[in-house]
Amino acid sequence: MILPQAFYERDTVSVAKKLLGCYLVHIENGKTAIGRIVETEAYVLNDPACHAFRGKTKRNSVLFGSAGHAYVYLIYGMYYCFNAVTGPEGTGQAVLVRALEPVDGIDLMRERRGSDELKLLCNGPGKLTQALAIDISFNGLPLFGGTIQIWSLESLPGFEIIGADNIVQTTRVGISQAKDKLLRFYLKDNVYISRK
Repeated sequence: MILPQAFYERDTVSVAKKLLGCYLVHIENGKTAIGRIVETEAYVLNDPACHAFRGKTKRNSVLFGSAGHAYVYLIYGMYYCFNAVTGPEGTGQAVLVRALEPVDGIDLMRERRGSDELKLLCNGPGKLTQALAIDISFNGLPLFGGTIQIWSLESLPGFEIIGADNIVQTTRVGISQAKDKLLRFYLKDNVYISRK
């Protein structure tokens, strides 16, 4: 059910596609929040938009560690973004999770977000981390055990298997460099994505 570390050790673009339909899960103090991953972005080797592009720093050091760990950072001084480190150790690659479809713990997500609108609970990287109570303390944690996990798409019943024809590939959002790269992926016709 929990994706193994080896899942993340592959090509970053492949991981970004394969994460679609999987579940981001936060279990803490008897409270569980689960969202189905419906939108991702790949940040790859030699990518000017990737935090690792200019080399290793204290802030991005987790990116250069082993695959399958969370890379969490603060943007705009108020929102956290959640990424899964991918590829070979030392290469500085990751997949940003951009949007989730709320699945379980929805009342908890509504309380954390201060919103009742289901479609708006997790339809952006800052929103989903707020809904799942993910902050900088998760930076560097393994995703294959512990309080934050990613489960395979077969883990919960009721959702279809994802095929290539279900995935839209387009440009990334909110970046100033390498804007033309087709490294954003989302589930076609899903109403929970951050934007079309």
